[in-house]
Amino acid sequence: MLLRIVKRDLQRNKIITFGLFVFIMLSALLVASASQVIMELSGSLNQLLIKSKAPHFVQMHAGQIDSSAIESFTATNPLVKDQQIVEMLNLDGSNVYLGSNQGSEANSVMDIGFVEQNPSFDLLLNLENKVIEVSAGEIAVPIYYMKQKNLKIGDVVSILGEQFDKKFVITDFVRDVQMNPAMVSSKRFVVNTADFIALRQNLGEPEYLIEFQLTDLSKLNDFRNEYQSSNLPNKGPSIDYPLFKTLNALTDGIIAVVIILVSVLLMLIAILCLRFTMIATLEEDYREIGVMKAIGITQQDIRSIYLAKYIVMAAVASVCGYLLSLGVVRLFTANITLYLGVAPASILQYFVPVLAVGLIFGVVVFFCRMILRRFNRITVVEALRSGTRGEARINTSRFSLSKRKFVNVNAFLGVKDVYGRFTMYGLLFFVFVISLFIVLVPVNILNTLQSPRFVSYMGVGQSDIRIDLQQSNQIEKRFNEMITKLENDPDISKLSPLITSRFKVLGSDGVWESLNVETGDFTIFPLSYVNGGTPSSASEIALSDLNAKELNKKVGDTVLLEVAVVAKKLTVSGIYQDITNGGRTAKSQLPYDPKTVLWYVVALDVNPGISVQAKMDQYTNLFYPAKITHLQSYLAQTLGNTIRQLKLVTGLSIVIAFSISVLITSLFLKMLLAKDSSQTAILRSVGFTLGDIRRQYLVRMLIISGLGVILGTFAANTLGQKIAQMLGSFMGASKIQFVINPAVAYLILPLLFMLIVALTTVTSTISMRKSSIAKLIVE
Repeated sequence: MLLRIVKRDLQRNKIITFGLFVFIMLSALLVASASQVIMELSGSLNQLLIKSKAPHFVQMHAGQIDSSAIESFTATNPLVKDQQIVEMLNLDGSNVYLGSNQGSEANSVMDIGFVEQNPSFDLLLNLENKVIEVSAGEIAVPIYYMKQKNLKIGDVVSILGEQFDKKFVITDFVRDVQMNPAMVSSKRFVVNTADFIALRQNLGEPEYLIEFQLTDLSKLNDFRNEYQSSNLPNKGPSIDYPLFKTLNALTDGIIAVVIILVSVLLMLIAILCLRFTMIATLEEDYREIGVMKAIGITQQDIRSIYLAKYIVMAAVASVCGYLLSLGVVRLFTANITLYLGVAPASILQYFVPVLAVGLIFGVVVFFCRMILRRFNRITVVEALRSGTRGEARINTSRFSLSKRKFVNVNAFLGVKDVYGRFTMYGLLFFVFVISLFIVLVPVNILNTLQSPRFVSYMGVGQSDIRIDLQQSNQIEKRFNEMITKLENDPDISKLSPLITSRFKVLGSDGVWESLNVETGDFTIFPLSYVNGGTPSSASEIALSDLNAKELNKKVGDTVLLEVAVVAKKLTVSGIYQDITNGGRTAKSQLPYDPKTVLWYVVALDVNPGISVQAKMDQYTNLFYPAKITHLQSYLAQTLGNTIRQLKLVTGLSIVIAFSISVLITSLFLKMLLAKDSSQTAILRSVGFTLGDIRRQYLVRMLIISGLGVILGTFAANTLGQKIAQMLGSFMGASKIQFVINPAVAYLILPLLFMLIVALTTVTSTISMRKSSIAKLIVE
């Protein structure tokens, strides 16, 4: 009997049931996909870290190196499990030609390094996560270039210098636990030992990676402080194991969080629709419920009859969503598979997505039970006497047509109905709000990542060109000569020399730690500060957001720095956001010692009408081997992979949100037309045409969608902003501000949304033609 009742109810409300089924299925599909992404990301990343024997601490150093001092430090330090020095040969991009591409990598933002395979740990792997081995004349190319340049096995990499010409055949692609992510602006190519020696004799500048594996990873901070407090080589950034994990997981982790957000919002829509549908069903069956109670059927049995339908529907929808996710998830995990590899499947990889889908099912059933508590308020006498609970209405006496002679009658009746029954329209209103939120948040995040202003979250001001000088022979002399030439260049409107040096800072735990401090005039290309502002003297310092948190400092506090062997108190003038160098940097106007300089940078703007690319080409030749970067290109090249992934999720979100709007609008109108059938008959009888009545419904839907657009846009710019900041906190940019395209966010998308609602309304109300006045009156 129970199955017959469920079957009859499903047949009676096919469209509404289908709509609820789709919402639950989509929510299950997305939450299963996101959980599979997270599990695969976790498993693949851990597998890569294990297979590559990832180092725990790496100090990069440019310049001469004393290997015996490092070996002595290693031998006397109980925290060191293993240690190696990796020589990396940095080649200028103008010397490197990849595949069939006619141009060199001169304009690439990546630092190109050539290395041999490492003997002990930090192993460079191929696409099967096996240790790369190359013979003479062969080369293994980073995955980044495989994607960017569409390279394949057998293509040629050419190295061309003034007196050197060498061609390598690509035999493998490199998975590099240190430099895999696109946002890491260094890449390692693997060559044979003999080829490496030949390259070193003719081209490039050597740089060293001093790498350590520790006996106890929990003592990493202690080891870092010990190393940086010694006189060992340290002219370069230091990176560590947690940063490797964060950078490798960042892109796909952000995508998974966005998918989960969309899934949760879909679940909320499903619950709202479920509540509306169940209440409408109880209204229709009010008399039948009274009869069942009168003949002795218990309240629990009646509740079970109604609950059965939704349990069956939720179970089938959840299973379908899970099965679909098995195919769809490949769209989101392809990047993980390429960059991190495929880890052996564990039971958790199967169990967690099933558990996530089970949670969706459980939430649906729980809310069904909550809604069915209304049975407790139904009495037999009231149900049999009235046959309906009736509908509470708001007093609309203030809406009098006689007082508004110049108002269009159809528009007036539409507005009046919305005002009088806004509680009923509330469901549709909230669905529209959530739908706009689902659309606008990913669109705004995507627009922010693509904006030139995003460079302000990288700890640098927005300029046309950035010139980097890494450590090399006579670097200070080269830097001064470069500044002189740039100051005499009439094409430059403004420039700012910046020097990064290493100082000692007293940490929150009372231990002296190393701190990279950039000195210069920060008013020329100002940063975006979370709090405070630019350091205006040598007694002030600005800290990156992560550094401020680690040092437990805020604007106005003092920090103790060791400057020229003297402890000096500096006041924190501002806190800014930075996603470079692990997010741990500082800015000041301190005097610097050339011996402690890590690197030199010049930021500059060219005059209006001057070609940025032409100046970059000129400076590439003039200041060789300096790295010349167009900051807008830097964002495109380093965040390109993240942007591509986010575009996929954004497109999916827009399609889902607009589809939801079409479906819920048509379902709501179907219910509304049935509910208003007698009122429609009366309007027809007093002379209103079907066109008039259709326009009244159109006014109602446009009012609700318009209000939904307003609140949805507000929610996207407030709550959505908080979500973006939560994602940015993983990178060291916890105060990311949306860069909004007003034409898209405030005009095109809202108008498109309202147009879709209007078209759905017109289409859905066509069914009124099938009803005659007599039939409507009889009903």
